[in-house]
Amino acid sequence: MRKIFPFFFIIFLLILISFSSYNINPFAEELTEINYSEEIRKPVVSGTFYPGSAEELKEKIENLLNKVEKEELKGELIGLIVPHAGYDYSGEIAAYAYKQLEGKNFNTVILIGESHYFRFPGASIGNYQSYQTPLGEVEVDNDLATNIIKYEEAIKFYPQVHQGEHSLEVQLPFLQTLLRDFKIVPIILGGRSSKLSSKIVKAILQELKGRDEKILFIASTDLSHFYPYQTALQLDNLTIKAIEKLDSDSFYQGLSYGNYYLCGGAAVGTLLKIAENLKANQVKLLKYANSGDITEDKSRVVGYAAFVISKNNPQLNLKEAYYYLEFEDSEVQCLLCPRKCILTEGQRGICGVRQNIKGKLYTLVYGRPVAVHIDPIEKKPISHVLPGSKSFSIATAGCNLSCRFCHNWQISQVLPEDIRSYDLPPEKVVQLALENNCQSIAYTYSEPTIFYEYMIETAKLAREKGLKNIYVTSGYINPEPLRELCKYIDVANLDIKGFTEDYYLKYCLGELQPVLESAKIMKEEGVWLELTNLILPTINDDMAKIREMCEWIIKNLGPDVPLYFSRFSPAYKMIHLPHTPVETLEKAREIAQEVGLHYVYIGNVAGNPAEHTYCPKCGRIIIQRVGYFVTSNNLDQGKCPFCGEKIPGIWK
Repeated sequence: MRKIFPFFFIIFLLILISFSSYNINPFAEELTEINYSEEIRKPVVSGTFYPGSAEELKEKIENLLNKVEKEELKGELIGLIVPHAGYDYSGEIAAYAYKQLEGKNFNTVILIGESHYFRFPGASIGNYQSYQTPLGEVEVDNDLATNIIKYEEAIKFYPQVHQGEHSLEVQLPFLQTLLRDFKIVPIILGGRSSKLSSKIVKAILQELKGRDEKILFIASTDLSHFYPYQTALQLDNLTIKAIEKLDSDSFYQGLSYGNYYLCGGAAVGTLLKIAENLKANQVKLLKYANSGDITEDKSRVVGYAAFVISKNNPQLNLKEAYYYLEFEDSEVQCLLCPRKCILTEGQRGICGVRQNIKGKLYTLVYGRPVAVHIDPIEKKPISHVLPGSKSFSIATAGCNLSCRFCHNWQISQVLPEDIRSYDLPPEKVVQLALENNCQSIAYTYSEPTIFYEYMIETAKLAREKGLKNIYVTSGYINPEPLRELCKYIDVANLDIKGFTEDYYLKYCLGELQPVLESAKIMKEEGVWLELTNLILPTINDDMAKIREMCEWIIKNLGPDVPLYFSRFSPAYKMIHLPHTPVETLEKAREIAQEVGLHYVYIGNVAGNPAEHTYCPKCGRIIIQRVGYFVTSNNLDQGKCPFCGEKIPGIWK
């Protein structure tokens, strides 16, 4: 034992020295575990890794982003791999990755790094209230973070791990510049093992189930450290090729053999596992450089790389379109909507989902919805049809208008190949609606006119099974296809976005008259029709025009057509506008009632008395609501129980 002990003691000292050289504390028992902290995690590298003032930092990031070209990405963005050195060294490389976020929006960003200062079993989530940078605070998604910690015992919250860690902090200013209304889940790994990464990935994906949110994953890492320039190029090339293979098991095997040199190896390995689980199929290197390229000191350099991970979704279901003309030279003209796009070979319509392929027009989204939900029917909004029932709701990508205020722009203003979709043919939609006790199917969220073939074939099957069909639309459709559709549609909510041609042209790139014509056709064809008018402050809140619209409704559609004045929330290209004042909505409702409309509602203001349905004769509440939920329904066989007045609608 006397001979053996010194040997092991020397090895132990060498281990301590190796940890100390990297400021790593190997003693996990020194870490304090808590569940949540109300504290704000303050910046620790502000003023060193990036500018310490908000003005200088904003200018720095804008300059970095403006210096780089955005590489067009086909498919759905899953994640990024970005460096984390000071912005003067790796900021431009990071900008190549973050440039991919322009025009995109994510609800939650899951940041993954590897600890520079501690080695401990498992991982630590920074479950603070928020993280702070000179640009402000970024909220932590505490619900998601807490649920992940509860799910997997290897994941804790050790505040010490996050207090001095820069690898995630340096990502935040880029995200704050490019994204709006997002939260983060900051994860630091304490060790490198494929097994640990698998546990973390399983916990994350398990807790993301059922969350209808857009999630972005980011792994933070630099590449080789302090090798001569040419050696670094060779080492980093091996690492880059390993990452591009998108094979987490192979990557971890190479890490264990010491083949790859990067400080965030565990973060990258974890992201690769996430990508595999999400069926990503492409890792693309956007830019590589090392510190020698910046400082010209090539004796000891650090490598930096930016990658984008995506899921190219080529599963566009082709079905020949129903309304179009064929011309010579393989040209076609779409006759579905008032745009009447004339398309040469390969061209798509303005909607982005109808394409000329070898002289024939095809829809690219048949059976490929991007949104599938079960909603209260009141959410459509529909108030005079089956109150309190559930509606199976679907939408594909695309739209034939370009409303600057669109609340669903993430799906309406994208191409179908750039967003995840589901394989859901008409018969499956009907089956799921029945299995989930829905009484209707709603074609909604984007603009169902552009998935006309999918909608009408689904509606035919739904009607055979006794389901109602709901068309939630802007009404931008030609008369012939609309009249055919009306044979299978029971209910529609038509959005009259404004009441001047100038408004439609400026804010929607469309026309008003076709919309009004669609409303009249649906009324003629016996579709139960309800109308919505979204009021934008200072844009379409002229009470004289609102009165004119209401008078048109009375004259052409009658007094019993329900009308909703909906509250605007800042969205898409109109985030500079405030929310619509409730007083504006109430004034519009007063005008509509003065004109003679019987059923006038206020939308997007939960708890407002104008959510209820009132009897136009006695004024009593017949159907009471809070938000999208019915709290009482006093209808008696379609009549007011207090005075016997018939209340128009579809009640059974």
